[in-house]
Amino acid sequence: IPSDSAILKDREVLLDFCDKPQPNLLVFHVNAAGNLTSSTAFPSSLKTKACFFAKKISEPLPREPKEKIADALSYGDLSSAALEQLQIYVNDVIVPLLSTPRNHEDWPEVVSSDIQKHVSDLQSQIQVVNSLVKGKILLPYPKYPKPISAKSDNIPTSVRSVEAIDLKFVHAVESVVIEWSHQIREVLKKDSSQPILEGQNPFPAVELEFWKAKRANLESIFEQLNDPRVSKMGELLAKSNSSYHPAFIHLHGEVRQALDEAQDIDTHLRPLASHFESIETADFPDTKQLYKPCFHIIALLWANCRHYTVPSRIIILLQELCNLVMKQASKYLEPMELFKGEVDEALEKIEQTIDCLQVFRDEYEDVRTNIKRYFKTNGQTVKDWDFSPTLVFARWNRFAERVNIIKELFSTANAFLKLEKVEIGGVKG
Repeated sequence: IPSDSAILKDREVLLDFCDKPQPNLLVFHVNAAGNLTSSTAFPSSLKTKACFFAKKISEPLPREPKEKIADALSYGDLSSAALEQLQIYVNDVIVPLLSTPRNHEDWPEVVSSDIQKHVSDLQSQIQVVNSLVKGKILLPYPKYPKPISAKSDNIPTSVRSVEAIDLKFVHAVESVVIEWSHQIREVLKKDSSQPILEGQNPFPAVELEFWKAKRANLESIFEQLNDPRVSKMGELLAKSNSSYHPAFIHLHGEVRQALDEAQDIDTHLRPLASHFESIETADFPDTKQLYKPCFHIIALLWANCRHYTVPSRIIILLQELCNLVMKQASKYLEPMELFKGEVDEALEKIEQTIDCLQVFRDEYEDVRTNIKRYFKTNGQTVKDWDFSPTLVFARWNRFAERVNIIKELFSTANAFLKLEKVEIGGVKG
């Protein structure tokens, strides 16, 4: 139930909208507390639908009759998915309105063509942005009065001369290929190392989620590039001797190669998910027994996933695993409570933490030393972990050093506390 102050505020907003020239906009929506409220601006985010009323002219609303009030206002619903609503509005209202020849028959042809081009560009941009928000890549097709379809053949099967091909359509296809190239390269250039390069300390789940999402994205793009309409676009570029045809073929090859990589890595990373989850959910002292099987799977990943047998990739995964273990260690130590409890109890927790950290490091060294045993004997090339451990344990070493300093502090404090309990006799005994 809204408070009295909230009710008075809504009442004031409503009266100002009705009785004064300003504000021009009134929006009703449900706030975070689940109460209906009003505002004079569109909310930045919506979890449910809202409705709005906008004055056509900045003046107080007429009191009566009702027809005049309705004529003075524009009103409608607002979806919680604003981009989807905008896309529907553009597709169902703006595009038909401006694409119908009867609506601009008195316009010069240049103006008419230019407006239609800009409307098509707007339609494509909204489509692309909407797909990006959903985490997907949607490749727009060329906008043209006679679009390519899988059933109809708009491309000449035999071309006697360049003039036999609609050059306007060739230009439209070339423009789309350029746009596709930018979209796809944005996906291809993304790398799982980006969070670490930006100074963040991600966990292994980020690596797994990255390759899962990249695989899904590339599978969607590859499916779109294998659409019959895209094949016809390629035929058109080839028959018109377009300079963009080699780029079109190269783009297809890059996507195929990147998809092979993402599928290979995602498939081999998935078995690690349960191991990372176990480390994250178990009590920290109990994680000692979880490190060995986890490193075993990582070693198998290194030996069998050809796209992951690269130091730069395995280093990222190991750094993220170190981040996870350090986070669990810090959580177990409870830094804010560590100095508030008994010294001997705190010292015991610190020693358990150091023991777990050492077991983790020992398991890493064991796998690194014996990595050859994970490679098959039938001629498979053995690749050692010959990179410097500092690349993996730089942050880990600083963390371990701080924990050891804290241990020394508590050990010293514990020794002094024992001295307090010692009774020293005088000269008389």
